[in-house]
Amino acid sequence: MAEKDEPRFVTVDGVRLRIRTSPDPAANRSKPVVVLFHGYSFSLDEWEKVGMFDELSSRGMPYVAVDLPRGKTSKSQKHEESRLSAYVPLLNDLFRDVGIDGSKLIIVGPSMGGGFALAYALEKTKQVLGLVLIAPSLAGVDRESLEKLDVPVLLIWGEKDQVFPVEQKGRELKEILPQSKLLIVKGASHPAYLDRPQEFYELVFDFIEEIAS
Repeated sequence: MAEKDEPRFVTVDGVRLRIRTSPDPAANRSKPVVVLFHGYSFSLDEWEKVGMFDELSSRGMPYVAVDLPRGKTSKSQKHEESRLSAYVPLLNDLFRDVGIDGSKLIIVGPSMGGGFALAYALEKTKQVLGLVLIAPSLAGVDRESLEKLDVPVLLIWGEKDQVFPVEQKGRELKEILPQSKLLIVKGASHPAYLDRPQEFYELVFDFIEEIAS
């Protein structure tokens, strides 16, 4: 493992992935690991811009951020699949390689990254302690399985989201996911975590404290 939490490249199953982790995310198995995905137009660098790595470090929370193998600004090798479930073996092998395959995971995913988070949780339910989804995209997700997802889910939606309007998409998804709650960030757009980072932190860490206690 790297001693500093700086972005680096690893090769998993022949795919070159860019990641950033806390110094040793598997050091304390009693703590869940926060896994950070990103939206289609972004990369893991957005989490640096909003101070998420500093927030997690200050709270002593291990993390793994992944540049997903698709999206416009991801620096990972692109690997296109029509169904997001096809990425689960790759992600699972990545988590094994960084040593967190035996840890409980809390996956944070905005938009496209939320779809990846749902796909992973559907396949690896026992490893996932909870999901934080920011206006998730369901493209490529097995929607029929969502109503059976036995994982706590925090849905965060921007009040002014014009991509996936909360009244159409957010409230509908809340009704589908059995263990979900929907929180709306006033004045925020589709990437609500970028518009209101401080409010986003409060919602996320309250949720983590609730499900990890």
